[in-house]
Amino acid sequence: MGNEAKDILVVMVTASNQEEAARIADQSVQSRQAACATTVPMVYSTYWWEGKVVREQEAMVLLKTTAEKYPMLRETIQRIHSYKVPEILAMPVADGLTQYLEWVREETS
Repeated sequence: MGNEAKDILVVMVTASNQEEAARIADQSVQSRQAACATTVPMVYSTYWWEGKVVREQEAMVLLKTTAEKYPMLRETIQRIHSYKVPEILAMPVADGLTQYLEWVREETS
């Protein structure tokens, strides 16, 4: 693993629908809190909520950002999101194409 990627994160967010996912993606990128947002329009999530198993159709957003920008990004997502407890997971990138990692840093600075 020669490419320094420890400051790069992929943030996964599920949203109630494609419109909400698009709002999260647009605001995150326009504010430069994320360099890129990839939206998956339809996923199915099965989870426990308020004592019962729920199966919902949702949209997913994968945001590429830096550790420095993550706290602001998380706040933006929480402000936009319709869920009481939104899924916001930040995962560190172990390795990546050097040029892409540099691009993420540049576009979020």
